[in-house]
Amino acid sequence: MVPLRRAQCGVGRAPRSVVLLAALLVVPLEAPLATPLPSSALGAVSGLLRHVGSDVAATVTAPVKKASSASAGSTAVVVLERLLRWLAPVNDSVTASTLMVDLGYPMETHFVTTKDGYRLRLERAPNPGKQPVFVAHGMQTAAPCFVLLGRGKALAPLLHDAGYDVWMINFRGTHYSQEHIKYSKTDEEYWKFSWHEHGVLDNPAAIDYVLARTHFPSVMYASHSMGSTSFMVMAAMRPEYQRKVSAAFLMAPAGSLHGHRSPVVKLLHAVNNATQPLVEDLGLRRTMRPLYLALRRLLKLLLPVARPLLYAFTFAIVGFKKHETYYELPHFADTIPSGGSWGQIFHYEQNANHDTQGIRQYDHGAERNQELYGMPEPPLYNLSAIRTPIHLYLGKNDVLCSERDMDFLRSQLPNVVSVHVDEDDAFNHMDFIASTAVGGRMNARIVADMQRFSAADAEEES
Repeated sequence: MVPLRRAQCGVGRAPRSVVLLAALLVVPLEAPLATPLPSSALGAVSGLLRHVGSDVAATVTAPVKKASSASAGSTAVVVLERLLRWLAPVNDSVTASTLMVDLGYPMETHFVTTKDGYRLRLERAPNPGKQPVFVAHGMQTAAPCFVLLGRGKALAPLLHDAGYDVWMINFRGTHYSQEHIKYSKTDEEYWKFSWHEHGVLDNPAAIDYVLARTHFPSVMYASHSMGSTSFMVMAAMRPEYQRKVSAAFLMAPAGSLHGHRSPVVKLLHAVNNATQPLVEDLGLRRTMRPLYLALRRLLKLLLPVARPLLYAFTFAIVGFKKHETYYELPHFADTIPSGGSWGQIFHYEQNANHDTQGIRQYDHGAERNQELYGMPEPPLYNLSAIRTPIHLYLGKNDVLCSERDMDFLRSQLPNVVSVHVDEDDAFNHMDFIASTAVGGRMNARIVADMQRFSAADAEEES
């Protein structure tokens, strides 16, 4: 098992790291989180920072390029990583498997290597001979998020109780999938990925492995947030996998995010012009890793005193606080957030702030885009080509997946079978996996929909 103490956030960029940490500190920690910041104020700040960013980029980039990338990037990283030895470690033993075993379920651990060399951990709650369900997590989480709510509420136990063979993926860069056949997690090259790679490389490798082990022709796919994005990427870019997924059950499917209300996403976009040239020239993708881990360990050390700060750190990007239930979860601080690549966040940021709505491939800049895509702007994923039956599950208080964006997504996907919006007005982006108050109700609905689909599918075959 990969020790949790070695977790990292990854492809972070040093200037943006400071901006993000500052943003998390200024976001209100308690009740004010229930109300988004005024859009007019955010627009004014974003416009000012974007204008200043352009000037800073033009003035600062040229002389900084002349600096040694090795000395600029490595010293601070080494110092921070050494300081981490003095801080309380997180719990190394918490995995989806250990949590499921504690609940009384049988578990297996499997590993699969992607075509580009990443070694992924798959965690299976076996029901041999039964329909396999492939479960994919969201950004900054991992497989344990589908177990935290416990028996009778969490998705993984509910699926197993319903008779499904449950397979949970841990995407590259999480605590549990940090190995590579060539690179170390301290190498810059290791962190050059976003959710595009989850879709075109991680999901296909894992699904092929599951089908080979179970001898089933297809899986059912259940996912939250970024896991849903990666399904759409896979189905659009690797259409042969549409035959290998009989149906998809997508919770809070993050897409173009044009209607998002997240202040952190807006701030990241505002400083993009100033930071992008520095990051690309100096190679600082892994600089955020020790900063992220340091804050996470400090929060672990200060619990329960720092529970509000832990909440803000975890949820500032994806939602505002409504339900007072997250702190009740065992191992909450050990498993959420679980690391990943800053490329995931900035890929979403690019989509959210593009002039036209849609889900686009990663924007590397006009020159590199021309080399990769044959055009100066990244192309759209062709959602209209996805024929897999899709069930959507949404929350009314989701600041990332807004009603506007979900309507757009439904207009693009040709085979949306059902859409369920939770009746609770406070239901937000993370409540699917982290709210003991409402998450279990939504997960039970998803399992019931799977059972209806399985029954209908069996009736068709007969």
